[in-house]
Amino acid sequence: MITTRHQRINLRRDGTATVELSICLPVFILILLGSIEASNLIYLRESLCLASYEAARQTIADGGTKQKAERIATEILKSRGITDLNVTITPNDLSKVAAGTPVTVTVSVPVHTQSMLPKQIYGQRSISAQSTFVKE
Repeated sequence: MITTRHQRINLRRDGTATVELSICLPVFILILLGSIEASNLIYLRESLCLASYEAARQTIADGGTKQKAERIATEILKSRGITDLNVTITPNDLSKVAAGTPVTVTVSVPVHTQSMLPKQIYGQRSISAQSTFVKE
């Protein structure tokens, strides 16, 4: 069987395409999965910001309690599929806080509970968001 010059060039190009694919495909997949993970963390951070904001609004209103703020934050994050949260309100006893006093609500979540990566990647790190309002 006699091969033409075009057939020999095509055979070499097929090998080149295979090598290029074997090098570029893992890099492309790594970039794709990294983008998904970064988007997931941005979504988590924005959800925490929203939850801390709404919980802080509850605490500064007349009759606002720590339990109401925790419930609001938990409901917001639960509706977004985020669990294992920690809500901290400063000062601790809202009934004794005078009007005009700043009230801070911090909502935090361990990163490994919301990530698709193994727990060892993030360790004990957490993401948090904080909102401060003045008591009415």
